[in-house]
Amino acid sequence: MNMKKIFAAFCALVLMPSFSAQAWIGGPFSNNSYFGEDGDDGVYEAVAYPVGGAFANGIGIFRWGVGNSTGFTDDATISVSTVVYDDQGNIERTFVDVRPIASNIYFGGTGQISHTWFIEGVSYRGNCDGIVNSGMGLVSCVGSASDQNSGGRFIISSGFEGQIDNAGEGLPITRFSGRGNGKSSDLLDPSRDVNFRFIAFGAKVSSYITVNGTR
Repeated sequence: MNMKKIFAAFCALVLMPSFSAQAWIGGPFSNNSYFGEDGDDGVYEAVAYPVGGAFANGIGIFRWGVGNSTGFTDDATISVSTVVYDDQGNIERTFVDVRPIASNIYFGGTGQISHTWFIEGVSYRGNCDGIVNSGMGLVSCVGSASDQNSGGRFIISSGFEGQIDNAGEGLPITRFSGRGNGKSSDLLDPSRDVNFRFIAFGAKVSSYITVNGTR
């Protein structure tokens, strides 16, 4: 009988608190959120591989940041490059727009060049924007990149949706995989446009974002 009482006390003191801690969502220490204030904040990377077709040997890279942190200061800014093309597809002018990060929410590329495609020996560079939602287990990202050698005549637009998979026991990693679609466009000859499909694999590579030296 005494052993039963000791075992019951052991369960109450050791096992039950552990179970309650895992089940408790919200409360004073997490701002009533399972994920806390930072949520899925961090920097994410993904690599894409076209499936069959003309671009079977290509490779794409996506890199973006997700932020819902109040840590950005009033003077934190991000530089966004914009290219203007003429009717012939040539670069007419390029300018950099320096925008302040006034909100505590930040989605998008972590730099001026955050997205790249390398297809048939040609590099396409640009920017991408993505979101991550652990509650739904989904990751979505879209990007646009242009061929700098042709003056921006050739553009690749692409996007993918992936599913978060944290099956690696003991590894604090947010990883995901999914499928996407892309289109290579020729601004001067639309008949040369090519649609393609690809698979994407990625993971969270940092838990915080640094913008112009500000975390």
